[in-house]
Amino acid sequence: MWEPSTPLVAIVLRVVLVYVALVVMVRVAGKREIGQLGPLDLLAMLILSETVSPALTAQDDSLPAALTAAATLIVLTAGMGRLAYRSRRIERLIEGRPVELVREGKLDAAAAQQERVTRQELETALRRGGVETVTEVRRAVIEPNGEITVIPTSR
Repeated sequence: MWEPSTPLVAIVLRVVLVYVALVVMVRVAGKREIGQLGPLDLLAMLILSETVSPALTAQDDSLPAALTAAATLIVLTAGMGRLAYRSRRIERLIEGRPVELVREGKLDAAAAQQERVTRQELETALRRGGVETVTEVRRAVIEPNGEITVIPTSR
């Protein structure tokens, strides 16, 4: 319990490697998939954490190993947040960038397809934005967090 069976430096390296790999996987998954976690997505995330957990500590269930892994995750998360805050380039790399779906009442079908936004999802966002049709929209943007922001035309 108190004596780790794995060198703590190895645990730190394992956590860093798994963290970076998961960041890449999340970015590749896309905005819509990560921005709106439903019950099945939450379940998948819980199972994912259980799946990678043994890899973080090399099956070492000692308290020092667990605390080292947890501290490494916290430091990585805080460090990535600070890097993103200080560098616009790193922020875009980690978070992504907004993508315009509608401009001056015209849908950019290619952008919607690339972001995997269905017509129904867009129409729902338009209604939330207080408009009925795309022609009433000055701009609609899918934000890095997966939400769609709608700016109606002036009435």
